Amino acid sequence: MKKNNFSFKIIAIVLVLGVIASYIIYQAVLFSKAEMETQFALNETVYKTIDTTGFVVRDEHYITNDVKGTTVSFAENGERVARGDTVSMVFASSDDAVSYLKISEIQEDIEHYEELSGQANTQTLNINTLNEKIDNELVDFLECRDSYNYKEAIEYANTYRDTLTGKQIAIGEQLDFTEELANLKSELTQLQSVKYTYTEIKSDTSGYFISGADGYEKTIDFSKIDKLTSASVEKALDSKPTAVSEEVIGRVVESFKWYIVCSVDTDDTVNLSYNKQIYVNFPYQGIEKLPVTLYKIGDRTGDKTLLIMSCDLMNENLSDLRIEEMQIITEEYEGYKIPNSAIRTVDGVKGVYVVRGNLLGFRKIHIVHSTDSYTLVDNPDGDSDYIKLYDKVVTKGVELYDNKLV
Repeated sequence: MKKNNFSFKIIAIVLVLGVIASYIIYQAVLFSKAEMETQFALNETVYKTIDTTGFVVRDEHYITNDVKGTTVSFAENGERVARGDTVSMVFASSDDAVSYLKISEIQEDIEHYEELSGQANTQTLNINTLNEKIDNELVDFLECRDSYNYKEAIEYANTYRDTLTGKQIAIGEQLDFTEELANLKSELTQLQSVKYTYTEIKSDTSGYFISGADGYEKTIDFSKIDKLTSASVEKALDSKPTAVSEEVIGRVVESFKWYIVCSVDTDDTVNLSYNKQIYVNFPYQGIEKLPVTLYKIGDRTGDKTLLIMSCDLMNENLSDLRIEEMQIITEEYEGYKIPNSAIRTVDGVKGVYVVRGNLLGFRKIHIVHSTDSYTLVDNPDGDSDYIKLYDKVVTKGVELYDNKLV
């Protein structure tokens, strides 16, 4: 009986020690995880830039109007217009202007609902195609919103709404737009029966239309762009806008080519050359990688050097530029962006530890570009012992080694 009691005690002690050992191991693993931070290896593009302030010079001609009333633009900013095209209309009253604009709005709504009615009658829409279209349009909308391109965001939102309606129709939901169309057509007939008093404002020349004026149109003479100096550009950047006549209702940019001028540190221009296509960013305007040509580089004899860049693209966002913070892209790098704290040296080889499953593994890196805080790396040959896309990289941790349990 005593022998059985002794055996029982031995078994109990072993079990208790096993529980304690398991607890210690468990706590060690928890401690290891608590001290470890990770991030996924994702593709990113970074730029080396010259940060400066640019002044936009265009071949701008004022459009004036001496008729009193409410002016409404009928051309979009950055839109190409021909000589004699109507760019604005001046209405005798604001009520007339609102009613006239309402006609176009209702006509668009009628066209929209008639198109939806056609879908409801045919019901031949493909669900898989619609789902893909819905996803793409949502992404487009979010990208426009995040880049502050609200005009296109509204357009994508409307398209997204219509595609969702199309899906409702495709899955068999009964949608009847008869009453809505009848109401719209009745309102349109009523508005069209009124005689509106207005004066058309036409463009005297062909070019790109821009509504209003900012007072900087004459600061730098477009025809003397080749005679600019770094000092004259800096003077323009520090200048105040001049007063503009109330009769000015817009401008036409006659030349297809326009210029961005700036003054930069001479040391930053070493790798720049004439007639080379480069890219510029206007971060506060949401404009990225605008292609421009280096039209002129100053003589580089002083601390500052003149840069003149030309561009032949135009749209609403570009038409709004004048004095802007900008980045001239001189180099571009692509790779997995990881903090420098993640990089380790093992047996003389640089690499990172990654978590795969519940084990650590050391993976080599090929360095593309480095800064004081991060490094871009890649795996140029697709080798299995190098880092790869979506690897879970350890950015903080102690006592790291291959096959460590985490």
